Order: sequence, then structure tokens, then C-alpha cells
Amino acid sequence: MDNVVSDSPSSGATNPFTVNEELSFEDAWVRVSELLQCAVATSQVLGKPLAAPQRAVMHLVEMAKMVADRAVDCLQSK
Repeated sequence: MDNVVSDSPSSGATNPFTVNEELSFEDAWVRVSELLQCAVATSQVLGKPLAAPQRAVMHLVEMAKMVADRAVDCLQSK
């Protein structure tokens, strides 16, 4: 995933990542969908029961993934 890269920790940036400025709108949505899928898969691999706040966050991540997937579908059907 060369479109999102880690900044060096000594840079003092508040966000530890930067996004390639040449990344297209369509590719950005594909990456969002992939990142959300990774978040869902990671939470499932942990295997331990999640507390209510973590379940709520994962519910939001899953909903965001559904919206991102729909956006990608719309872009690809053009």
C-alpha cells in the first residue's frame, strides 16, 4: 500500500501518515474500503469478546465499510 506512508516519528506531525497526492478519487475510495476491511478482519482475529465501546466502534467501522463499498461499486459502474 504505497499510497499511504508512515512519517518519521521525529517529524512532530500530529498525524503519523501521509497520503500520496497523486492518488485518484476512485483509488482513494478503493483504499478506504480495503483499510476498513482490514480493521474488521483484525477485530475478528483478536478472538476475545469485545467490551461495549469496542463493539460500538467496530459497528461503525463495518457500516463505514458498507458505504465505502457502495461508493466503489458506483464508481465502477460508470
